[in-house]
Amino acid sequence: MLNQLHPRSTTLIRAPRGVGKSTLMLLLLKGMAGEDFVVVSGASEVKRGEVVGRLHIPSLEKEGVERVLWAAFVKSRGKGIDELNRLNPYTTANIHHLMQFGEVWAYGQRSKVEDYILIANENPSDPTSFTHPPPFYDRFDICVYLRTLTFSEKFQLQDLLEKHDWNLVESMPQVLSFEDLQEIRAEVADIELEPDLIGCINLLVRDFQSCIREKEISEVKPPVLCEGCHFIRDICGMIKEPVSERATVALTHLAKAAKWLYGKCSIEDLFSMALWVFPHRLNLIRTRNILGDIQDLLERERVKMEDRRLRRQWTILNELMKGFNLSLYRLAREAAVEDVVFAEELIRMEERWISEGLLKRGEDIASQMGWRLYGYNQWRLKM
Repeated sequence: MLNQLHPRSTTLIRAPRGVGKSTLMLLLLKGMAGEDFVVVSGASEVKRGEVVGRLHIPSLEKEGVERVLWAAFVKSRGKGIDELNRLNPYTTANIHHLMQFGEVWAYGQRSKVEDYILIANENPSDPTSFTHPPPFYDRFDICVYLRTLTFSEKFQLQDLLEKHDWNLVESMPQVLSFEDLQEIRAEVADIELEPDLIGCINLLVRDFQSCIREKEISEVKPPVLCEGCHFIRDICGMIKEPVSERATVALTHLAKAAKWLYGKCSIEDLFSMALWVFPHRLNLIRTRNILGDIQDLLERERVKMEDRRLRRQWTILNELMKGFNLSLYRLAREAAVEDVVFAEELIRMEERWISEGLLKRGEDIASQMGWRLYGYNQWRLKM
């Protein structure tokens, strides 16, 4: 529910067949959009007219005018996509454009898409799936994984089904009008987060991105790229493709929504939210169970953040930003050899101190560790 509290929200539900991902999608759409929702299915032959629009033939024949009849999917408040991974590439491209720019195009004409709720589901192990590009999945704010029910939960479901004549979707009322939802979204947007929480979001995402060998632009990818790297045992050494900056945006939206709904959002809440935000945005070098593997990395991240706090790394960095201090610089160097994100910031400061004559080239940690800056805010290992 938290993810629905910002404009143009997008949610992806992943689960094996028969677990209830389609039912959950329909319940959420009906609960917030009432009857104003449309579902397209990748399991059927979805045509352009069903998703975007089609030509009004009489206008073309009688007047020679290309008039587009925009599809109900475009105009509806609630948008559902069943079996997302079965969508053909052409339809996927249209939906990707809708999520990215808030508009659709057909026959040279453009239609702006108003605020909406978009919920999709898929079974990633389905052998008939298309392989959609990572940027498409990156457009989904969160990804929720469903599991099969436990023994006791099966009884609860049966009781619920009997209570509603075995038709949960039809019995689902609209619990919130879309107008009320838009008012809530406006209030959530005005929520201000504490600086410490914003810093934690940025640091958490950066720890799942940073790489001194620039894996994002390197032709050689991990694990080969990581061979001999000083940080090979760090979190970055476990990640093949890092998360994008949209992870920061998604976590910020969720944190604001939690603060609006519950009155607070803690750092522990952010770690829980990361399990919704990260799984569909990154690729690990070795994957056994994506949620379990990411949970393990987040546990390591907790330890790392606590170590930073005990060593007062950011306090030291803040003091160094005010002016060069040799004693503090030595402490910062010790921390930098164990922390790639901290090292990034320290190396940027070293470059400034060298240009100001406060530090000599060769005395800096970048030179001694074999790192160097190139371009704007980029650095890598000397090869």
